[in-house]
Amino acid sequence: MTRVSHILRTFRRQERGAALVELGMVIPLFLLLMFGIVDYGRLFWSTTMAQKAMQKASRLATLGPPLCGALPTEHTLASGAPTSTKFGVLCRSGNVCAVPALPAPCPLNTATDYGARVWNDIRMLLPPGTTAANVQIGYSHDARLGFLGGPYTPVVTAELVNVNFNFMMPIAGLAALASNGTTPASNTPNSISLPAMSTSVPAEDLAAGASE
Repeated sequence: MTRVSHILRTFRRQERGAALVELGMVIPLFLLLMFGIVDYGRLFWSTTMAQKAMQKASRLATLGPPLCGALPTEHTLASGAPTSTKFGVLCRSGNVCAVPALPAPCPLNTATDYGARVWNDIRMLLPPGTTAANVQIGYSHDARLGFLGGPYTPVVTAELVNVNFNFMMPIAGLAALASNGTTPASNTPNSISLPAMSTSVPAEDLAAGASE
């Protein structure tokens, strides 16, 4: 009995291996912090570059031919406007310009020469796995733009949609480990959906864009 008591007292006082236990408790938090900084830095970089890509895509779309079908070539007189209205009157002056039917938004079509050019100019700025189908081009009417008889000037929008960002590190697993949670299943998501981001700019003359 005395020997058993001695062994128990010795076990309570024994500190060998304590550092290893402490390391096992701390290292998941350390790894989560370190890998989180790296991966969330990548996420911030990817979203910033994607927004820059949409700015560039919308700008290029204003300088080239329509990418989603035919657009009016000029501002025409609205049906309710006086027939005596002279060319050159600003469209915002009493809504003298007609509101045309515009094509629906469409994915960037790389089968066309200009669509391929836009894609080649922005693809390196987009997150890995992004395709031209994730870039939507749209045209909308703004009654404040243009003048009667002048080139039709819609608002051109480039939008990035349905793009996922994949973390390189097992962030979900490390978070569960650090919080003493259960081990994540093999299908634990390790990616997030980027929010849709868009840029809209007023068109210029929708020229061929050969000089750009």
